[in-house]
Amino acid sequence: MRPGPHRPVRHRPGERRVRHRPGERRERHRALQRATGRSESAVKRRLAALLASGAVYVDVEYDSALLGFPVVAALWITAGPADLHRVGEVLAGHPEIAHAAATAGPSNLVATAVTRGTAALYAYLSGPLGHLEGVRHVEASPFLRRVKQLSCPRPAS
Repeated sequence: MRPGPHRPVRHRPGERRVRHRPGERRERHRALQRATGRSESAVKRRLAALLASGAVYVDVEYDSALLGFPVVAALWITAGPADLHRVGEVLAGHPEIAHAAATAGPSNLVATAVTRGTAALYAYLSGPLGHLEGVRHVEASPFLRRVKQLSCPRPAS
């Protein structure tokens, strides 16, 4: 829930900004080399610096249903102000939670729960989340139909 210790990374004059969807590591470096006009070793060094600083991060998208977790729900959670940070930290550690963030408004935490079924979602809501000290209120909005999630097209079934 707390931002990491990122050091600022400055855009260097003459350096091209590249939007790239990485594939296999060697191909990624070659594609970035072609896109920037720099040597592969320069690309590797710059990418390592950007990753280490937190300016670039790796985000993996997948269809949770393909891994046996078809039920996804948005959770709108209200925690007491003094409990907000602790509740967020504990929540982020729950295996059912794919994403958790502090927010503003009637609910001060939002999370995405991913479970094997509706019974597992119910068990999570009434068990670990329901018993979490500091949680005042929870609203669960199960996803009935996803219009868009993955930025890559799904394979035809």
